[in-house]
Amino acid sequence: MEYMDVKIAAEKWGISERRVRALCLEGKIEGVRRCGSWNWNIPVSSSKPVDGRKTRFLKNRDLRTGSQDYKEVDARRKKHKCSLTAAQRKSLVLGILEYDGKSYTPEQIEDVIRLNKQEFDLKSHLEILNINSVFSEMNFDVSETAIKNINSKLMFNILIDGGVFRTEKHQAELDAALLQYSNSWNIIHPVARAAFLFSEIMRIQPFVQGNTATAFYFLEAELLKNGFPGVEFSGVGATELKAALASATIRGNTKNLIDMIKEAIIKS
Repeated sequence: MEYMDVKIAAEKWGISERRVRALCLEGKIEGVRRCGSWNWNIPVSSSKPVDGRKTRFLKNRDLRTGSQDYKEVDARRKKHKCSLTAAQRKSLVLGILEYDGKSYTPEQIEDVIRLNKQEFDLKSHLEILNINSVFSEMNFDVSETAIKNINSKLMFNILIDGGVFRTEKHQAELDAALLQYSNSWNIIHPVARAAFLFSEIMRIQPFVQGNTATAFYFLEAELLKNGFPGVEFSGVGATELKAALASATIRGNTKNLIDMIKEAIIKS
């Protein structure tokens, strides 16, 4: 296991070294080892502990799955982690931008990815290229830092403050969701867990831009790391997805969303 010192952890998490040492002493960082009276070895994979002072006023979201049968999707699980194909990435780019109200054809997406034509404005080209690039290398870490890093990469050369939370309230809401992800969501089926994470990022909209692509990234990562194939939603699927997400984000009813993800896995 790789370790980092207090200084590196403080820089990575955006907090003071004093605060990192306090978290180590309080036992809030899993796997930490003390070295002498002042220094600590902290696992590089450790996520920033959720600040209870910011999340104590937030209640856990009551997300419901409805009656579900996962036998058919479980039959499609593989023992090894996989990645997205070029065709899947292109379809995801199309679906993500379509969800955000931007209309392209598969041929136009292909032309931009292959750098064949300068048909659109620079921002549109960068959006397409950034999404395709970020989805080319899937990382399975789910933490505040990982989510910020993905949004920053998606906004590369588009937005100066990519990866920066809109407000402290948005950060606190995401922290609360991640706390559930690490605890109560651990006992649910991976497909439901992926749906919960996806719908919560879409509900919270933690960043200025790029929230849809960020949410889709962690939906795909959560499915892939559990052996499921990637899923795409475009065309009619994008419209149905909006309705399913509205039910999940407003009423906490994720049944339709989970059903859509299951159907997409089966078709993949």
